[in-house]
Amino acid sequence: MINDITNISKTGIKSIFTVKKYNPEILEKDLNRISFIRNYLEECLRFVKENYKEVNAKVYFNDLKEYAIKLFINQCKEAISEEEKDSKDFNLENHKKEDKKYFEYFYSNLEYPEEI
Repeated sequence: MINDITNISKTGIKSIFTVKKYNPEILEKDLNRISFIRNYLEECLRFVKENYKEVNAKVYFNDLKEYAIKLFINQCKEAISEEEKDSKDFNLENHKKEDKKYFEYFYSNLEYPEEI
């Protein structure tokens, strides 16, 4: 059960990273994307807690968040210029750490949008 629910939710997360292909005005910046991911994860978690008592919500949430971070890091990796990659100071692992830190910081510190 948890695998099915997690896979469905991961599909939603993945779509957040491809939405720009379809509408450039949506999720234009990383901060909007991270905020959107956080809100999506919160809603998924709420839904699972209310409807699937047998699912360990903490495991579910952590799995989704790690997946979102992985996709975010991959997106950042693709955005690194060839010039930067070719520099002798380039270290991909440092970039990954910084990107994860960036994601975590904004995920934790952005305010939720006001409800309409």
